[in-house]
Amino acid sequence: MKSRLVYVVPLLALLAGCALTPREYPELAPPRSADFNPLRSDRTVVGLVLGAGGSRGFAHVGVIKVLEAAGIRPAVVVGSSSGSVVAALYAGGYSGAALETMALEAQDSDLIDFTLFGPGRVQGEALQHYVNRALGNRSIEALDRAFAVVATERANQQMVIFNRGNTGLAVRASSSIPKVFWPVLIEGREYEDGGVSSRVPVPVARRMGAQLVIAVDVSWRGSSEVDAADIVIRPDTPRTRVLDFSAKIESMRAGEAAARAALPAIRERIAQAELQRQTPRPRVVRLAEVDR
Repeated sequence: MKSRLVYVVPLLALLAGCALTPREYPELAPPRSADFNPLRSDRTVVGLVLGAGGSRGFAHVGVIKVLEAAGIRPAVVVGSSSGSVVAALYAGGYSGAALETMALEAQDSDLIDFTLFGPGRVQGEALQHYVNRALGNRSIEALDRAFAVVATERANQQMVIFNRGNTGLAVRASSSIPKVFWPVLIEGREYEDGGVSSRVPVPVARRMGAQLVIAVDVSWRGSSEVDAADIVIRPDTPRTRVLDFSAKIESMRAGEAAARAALPAIRERIAQAELQRQTPRPRVVRLAEVDR
């Protein structure tokens, strides 16, 4: 017994020393916030905001499937926490059907890497690598759709918007639930779950140029920011723990049902926005012109 301890104790000490604190990733472009360049289009710019909610975030996939089937393809995508995972993949070009396939095929270990040491039960690198692999290591600014992800600076609990840099690292930061995931270290600062500061960051989509915003709220507590959206979709998802993926099919179906129910209102709001955009504004005649 003593001979075994001679080997086991140093091994545990070595593992603990290697995995107690977050580390930087100098090989990756650090996520950062850059000035917004609002998207312009000859059609109404639709934004999709996918909110925080742990494993209930699978419902976002069902929402996207229904929107696509109805011909509604948002040009601006914003995500917070688990919503940032789906939002990043969607912004990267994956269709709703492809996202559903990915969700069904993904194993828990593809997304969650439990650890015995460190500041949380989940390190987060697995999620980071999963997103980067799926997107071919493209940065946020290189994705197919305008995309931003929301995280929280741990020191001051302030919201941070990442719209440049490595996508997987940004998504990992946004998804790092306090006391569950390790905080993420980026250029000397620690970041954690975007849902801490903004569960459904509708104003971010507005700043990116969205003229009509569809928000998907899968949280139990809701968010005051969601009221700023034109359409709010609230899927009736199963009440599962944040890391329990056993009900992902039910969550996706709940997303589909809620999106279908919202379709008439979405179509009406888009039609109204298009009509307002196409209606010529009355010309303002200045007094100087009348005198001529």
